[in-house]
Amino acid sequence: MKKSALLLLGASILTLASCGARGNDEDPNAIKIALVTDSGTLNDHNFNQTSWEAVNAWAVENGGGKVENQVVSNGSVLTKYYQPTATGNVFTTAERVSAVKAAADWGAKFIVLPGYLFQPVVKQIQESSKYKDIHFLALDCKNQDSDNEDKEFTLKSNVSMTQYQEEQAGFMAGYGAVKEGLRKLGFVGGMAVPAVTRYGYGYIQGAEKAATELSLADNAIDMQYYYSGKFASTDEATAFATNWYNAGTETIFACGGAVYNSVTTALSGLSDKSGKTWIGVDTNQHADTSIKPEGTRELLLTSAMKGLGESIKSALNDWKKNNYEKFSDKLAGKIETLGINDDAVALPTPETTGDEDCWGFKNFTIEQYKTLVSQMKAGTITVSADTDTKPSVTKVQVTYHNTTSTDKK
Repeated sequence: MKKSALLLLGASILTLASCGARGNDEDPNAIKIALVTDSGTLNDHNFNQTSWEAVNAWAVENGGGKVENQVVSNGSVLTKYYQPTATGNVFTTAERVSAVKAAADWGAKFIVLPGYLFQPVVKQIQESSKYKDIHFLALDCKNQDSDNEDKEFTLKSNVSMTQYQEEQAGFMAGYGAVKEGLRKLGFVGGMAVPAVTRYGYGYIQGAEKAATELSLADNAIDMQYYYSGKFASTDEATAFATNWYNAGTETIFACGGAVYNSVTTALSGLSDKSGKTWIGVDTNQHADTSIKPEGTRELLLTSAMKGLGESIKSALNDWKKNNYEKFSDKLAGKIETLGINDDAVALPTPETTGDEDCWGFKNFTIEQYKTLVSQMKAGTITVSADTDTKPSVTKVQVTYHNTTSTDKK
């Protein structure tokens, strides 16, 4: 796949999709595709939303009708999404399994599961004959039961998983920020799941590499680093971001669902925003005109992107090519890991996105970025994907806050 040629049953589930009842004009033989979110909201302006928009776009392109009220509810391909409701502010594996069951009861034959928290869900649903004829695409997942000491399990042929080398995208963002001339950086992550950690540790490594190339002194780059523990805006995250900006931080990488809104809220509240920016994640967030508060989209420096939409469409095309009955050998029971050599991670440029104002850098040029990409593809520059050990750096002084925070149960 090449990018360049390139989310509780009953009351415990919030289903915002045409109430689930078949209308008089609904094709009883329609292909039904569902998406279940893990703990974040559907409209998070990055991970879940990008995934859902890809599902809807594919449905429309392959026989579905128009997207109305966020779903495709007519034509030969239909879509619907499910959001588990937390019990006591905690999202559990049991609730996610119940949401998958609701999607199956609706008649979904392909279910997209975006997020690491679906690993134990896949383990459980594979053991039930109820799901043997349903195909699953689990994003940011691998075959480890994170509810049971990460014990490995074998994927069945109706399941495909995709992981990304987020550390490479984070690296490019950190590298560009330092080459831009910024010396005070921040990172606000959501939950400390592997994908978020890879983004963050890559960000640190990129800043270190750029500082080394510029022959900066040891500890010349100051970085504040924090996980909020939720894929949502929180008062604590907003307070951290506000304090950092007021103390001189120039840009903050907002990484993890709607946690970005804590950073944009902090940025919006500054009396003096000159020289202050933020970095988006997963998709080109500059293209999202609904980013709030007003005026913060224009302060976006860049976005560390991965090819979510392309992965989803590719898997759906594979399934369609096999008469909606199976995955090809490439995907069936397999885990794909996609990175820079697949054009699956990148920073947005006007040329690749069509968004003329997405390049927020003034000093770090697109030509320098292209050189960096070439070096990474050639292996001249490598980025560690280790999430167990903090990056070893000398040019970047990292202050870690709350780095064990998580709401995973």
